[in-house]
Amino acid sequence: MSLPMDVQTAVTEGLDLTPARLPDRRVRPPLEALNRAAEVLIESKNAAILVGSRVQEADAVGELVRLAERLGLQVISESGTTHGRLAFPCDHPLYAQGLPLWSPEVRQRLQNYDVLLVVGMDLLRQYVYYEPACPIPEGTRLIHLDEDPYQLGKNYPLEVGLIGDTKTGLAELETILAQRMTAAQKKMAMQRIEHLALDHAAACQAAWQECDAQKNERPLSPLAFMAAIARVLPPDAAVVEEAVTTTGTMLERLGTFKNTSGHFGHRGWALGWGLGVALGVKLAWPRRPVMAILGEGAAMYGIQGLWSAARYRIPVTFVIANNAQYQILKVGAAGLQLPQALAGKFVGLDIVEPEVDMVALAESLGVQAVRITEPGDLSDAIKESLASDQPRLIDVPIARGVPERLNYG
Repeated sequence: MSLPMDVQTAVTEGLDLTPARLPDRRVRPPLEALNRAAEVLIESKNAAILVGSRVQEADAVGELVRLAERLGLQVISESGTTHGRLAFPCDHPLYAQGLPLWSPEVRQRLQNYDVLLVVGMDLLRQYVYYEPACPIPEGTRLIHLDEDPYQLGKNYPLEVGLIGDTKTGLAELETILAQRMTAAQKKMAMQRIEHLALDHAAACQAAWQECDAQKNERPLSPLAFMAAIARVLPPDAAVVEEAVTTTGTMLERLGTFKNTSGHFGHRGWALGWGLGVALGVKLAWPRRPVMAILGEGAAMYGIQGLWSAARYRIPVTFVIANNAQYQILKVGAAGLQLPQALAGKFVGLDIVEPEVDMVALAESLGVQAVRITEPGDLSDAIKESLASDQPRLIDVPIARGVPERLNYG
């Protein structure tokens, strides 16, 4: 918006600066569609729930939890590269972690489900095209709830489309299910929860064992790096993740997040947003510990934000997963089978000769910084920093190879 100088400098009286009051936008989905969705879910042999960021943004996590528990269904998050916010508690026994990145793996992951209830997500926004192109198995029926009618049936045909508010829609669907499910069906749902709780615990344990198996590797592997963070992450912490080839949804897979509001991850693939977002989160929630997990390449796009952190004493802990490369571009190039990438030749994607001295750079901008190579020292430094009233940067060298595929399942 552009305002003329005479308008900007003019004096006025009686200007009403009362904040606008938005009308209540919680419009319920049509009752007929809700009844049909309940019918399909009750009759399903093996259903699951796919969820995305808009559940958190609609303040509908509690309603989603009650619906999942009512039916005894696993809840699967959208891919970690696009989900942005968390829609379901990662330590809940019905949480079934996230979808893989690529169509073939997504298809395999979903092949045993006859019905999928989709809530608050773009179905499906994927990172790179792979054959088979369709990640939804044939014969799987879809129920999709969203405020935006454009999302319903956009990419895949639906059995039931529910146009309406996420929070209201989930609550009303759960109420209908409670009324229509028989005593035997409710008992079966409880039995499924008991069974799935064992699966959830086993998956978390397997993830910890996978991390522990790599704890002696140097430089640290991404898994050992994330485990060192997970061990000391406070339950009320807010975490901003912009290190997508390193984080790998491990905090979720380890069952670390005790709250869903405190997660901020990738959504649109712009680079450099994480550092500034972490400062904004801390200003919005001054009493919550805030940590940003950043790749050194992503951090360089917004590194000047460290000066603001120092100038205004914003106590954010910045943890740099430093592999001295733009690894995501290497993985993508290899996945596209570009000839030079397949030969291991990458031009302009390594941040070496010279490597950026992140500690010196942070200190030049007024932020205390340290470089750490051991997992125990990393846990101690994070714990100390999160309790501090000063911003700090922790630079951690991690493995610098190029994985064939990113592990997100």
